[in-house]
Amino acid sequence: MQEKISPNASFILIKLKKALKISSDKQLSEFLNIKPNTISTWKKRNSVDYKIIISICELYEIDLNEIFYDDVNHFDKNKNYLTDTPLVCRESQFQYCVDSSSILYSLPKFNFPFIRSESSRVFQVLSNNMFPIIDENSFVICEEIEKEHIQENSLVVIVSKSKGLFINRIHRSQKSKDVYLLSSENSFFETIKLETAEINEIWLVKGILSYNVTNDNKSKIINDSLVVLDKALAKIKTDYTK
Repeated sequence: MQEKISPNASFILIKLKKALKISSDKQLSEFLNIKPNTISTWKKRNSVDYKIIISICELYEIDLNEIFYDDVNHFDKNKNYLTDTPLVCRESQFQYCVDSSSILYSLPKFNFPFIRSESSRVFQVLSNNMFPIIDENSFVICEEIEKEHIQENSLVVIVSKSKGLFINRIHRSQKSKDVYLLSSENSFFETIKLETAEINEIWLVKGILSYNVTNDNKSKIINDSLVVLDKALAKIKTDYTK
């Protein structure tokens, strides 16, 4: 019998409490910086806020696979669902665009339970062209996608050896099937035209980790969780300045 991909919400919360060495939902709500009735709502809906759970796990260095999967060994052994996701920060983006294969081995890697693709990336955002949806210096978590599977107006990361890296909404040009239009949320930025031949990689944005969170309850948790990313970025910056 095939193992379930992930346990239900109640089981996730039970395992999280065990990992944090606490016993009550009230204590858990204090760790997560949320209202106690939020946990009751998660149980009723059989759905949790993955960003908050992931953040607290990263903060306390808890193995995400132990929290989200019924059988960690099953998934580790077969590599069906666990994905090591490389982080491409601002210091490494130029080299990544020129020759991604030469730098992949040296990039820090993370596991995200909602990523199912065999190929995934985290890219640091270098501008406010997608503000207010995505803030500068935040991170987008992506799965690789083929051009023919792209839906109109999707939020994507485009990697071009000749033009660089772009984070935009993508549209197919009505004038030419070989041209893509990359639009921004910020009206200050103009639409970019890219020919199909200029595109080397397309990544579909599946999640965002932001330093600037409007929800006060989530702000502290998410910002604290980025300490893990900050450590990796600090190491990369040190390596690049040597």
